[in-house]
Amino acid sequence: MLPKSGDEIIITKSLKDVMVLYEFGISAIAPISENCYLTDAQHNKLVNRFNKVILFYDNDKAGIHNLNKFRKEHSELYPCWIDRRYKTKDISDFYKKYGKEKTIELINNAKEKINTEWERRKREEEKEYA
Repeated sequence: MLPKSGDEIIITKSLKDVMVLYEFGISAIAPISENCYLTDAQHNKLVNRFNKVILFYDNDKAGIHNLNKFRKEHSELYPCWIDRRYKTKDISDFYKKYGKEKTIELINNAKEKINTEWERRKREEEKEYA
C-alpha cells in the first residue's frame, strides 16, 4: 500500500521490480505493462501526493522508448534507468547480479541525481514567479 504522501514514488514496469524497491523502503507501482502508462486521473493523484514521480523503466530499446514517450507527455516526471554498462536491464536483475550493497549504492546515486534535478527545477520555478 502506498503512503498518502511522500518525497518520491517510482513507476516501474513490473511487480518484480516493485518488490525489490519495496525491500529498500522505496514506494513503487507498476502499470499493467511497460507499454501502458497511468490514466490522467491516476497520474494527477500521484503528482499531488508525491514531490517526485520517477519513471524507472528497463534500459532496453522498448523501455527507453516508452520512458522518453511518457516523459514528453508529462514533463514533471523524472526519468531513470540503469546504465547499460552493468549488463542488467532492471533493478531486480541488478540486485540478483550485484547484491544488496551495490544495489544500495546504485539507488543512492540515482537519488542524488534526481534530487539535484529537483532542486534545479525548483530554482527555475522560483525565478518564474519572482
